[in-house]
Amino acid sequence: MYATRTTQLIVGIFAILGIIALAILSLSLGKLTLLPKPGYTLYASFDNISGLKSGDQIQLDGVQIGKVVQIGLKDMRARVAMRIDDGVEIDADAIAAVKTSGIIGDKYVSIALGPSDRILKDGDTIRQTQSAFVLEDAIGQLINSSGSSGDSKESKSSNSEKDQKPGKSEK
Repeated sequence: MYATRTTQLIVGIFAILGIIALAILSLSLGKLTLLPKPGYTLYASFDNISGLKSGDQIQLDGVQIGKVVQIGLKDMRARVAMRIDDGVEIDADAIAAVKTSGIIGDKYVSIALGPSDRILKDGDTIRQTQSAFVLEDAIGQLINSSGSSGDSKESKSSNSEKDQKPGKSEK
């Protein structure tokens, strides 16, 4: 009726293995790492990062080369800290742009290399940046521009009526 010492030991080992497997699964699904990849940190300042968050990818020519590690505000601009993998060299004339992947709208930072021979080191800043394209802003501008063009049509028609001499009508 009672479990032997051996049975208890086997059940204990299986329980520990189950907990370890659950921890590994949780870390892999959460895309968390216990030890970060070796690399260096670069910074970039943007006017608008619209939806970019820590953990998002850094890409060079469509290949992941790092991750966003921190986002803050400095001098009223969004300052993004990027952890770049060892062996990847970014030059001083590189351009960092916030882009969107797919329909869902996941954000990432795309880096385009420039012609410079000077390679950025740990703690350096990418000077040239392009902010995120915000669809809502573009739609708002489109609506506003179409609304203002409608106003100009009305003003043109009222001006043409003023140009007509009184007493004469167009047929």
